[in-house]
Amino acid sequence: MSQIRYLWGGWLLLIALIVPFVCVPTSAQAPRPPDNKLNLNAALVLSPEFCTTKIAKKQGNSRETFEVGKAACSEFPPALAEVFLSLVRVSNESSPGKAHVVLVPTIVDISATIPKTAFSDCELVVLVEWTVKDESGKTVWSESVQGTAKRHYGTAFNAGHNRKELTEDALKEVALQSASKMLVSPELRNLAGENN
Repeated sequence: MSQIRYLWGGWLLLIALIVPFVCVPTSAQAPRPPDNKLNLNAALVLSPEFCTTKIAKKQGNSRETFEVGKAACSEFPPALAEVFLSLVRVSNESSPGKAHVVLVPTIVDISATIPKTAFSDCELVVLVEWTVKDESGKTVWSESVQGTAKRHYGTAFNAGHNRKELTEDALKEVALQSASKMLVSPELRNLAGENN
């Protein structure tokens, strides 16, 4: 009887050791979108003028100023560093260093829904146009990217803070969407030698 118990115990131990290797989750076997970096060194042009860009929007008697440049200069570098082999920040296009591509953002416009009461939501939409140039200065990719954010407007005490966070949220979305679009761009992948 004790031999049968040892035999069953041995089988259970063997099954416990083998099953984890046989049962692989299906998500690990499904094809994944490309998550590797592009084999390109990039220079991101963030001029002092760009980083201090402020856009004012008026709705009724309310006029709000959004510091979109400051938020963009904080959100773009970390997001785009995930796309390229290396990313350097430069203040103008004429000094890209050893970059294969130069990334030039332009804040095209914003639209803001400014609420009438402190308990309403304020919505901000930011539109950015990207121009990517190769080493010769030729434009190889351009794309418009939009980011949207929504927050409570707040009272006179916290409206400024809420507006700052609203702007950062919208530009963070622009940064993440830009990174995603650049990563899968056929033009940039071709330039990186990835003819997929």
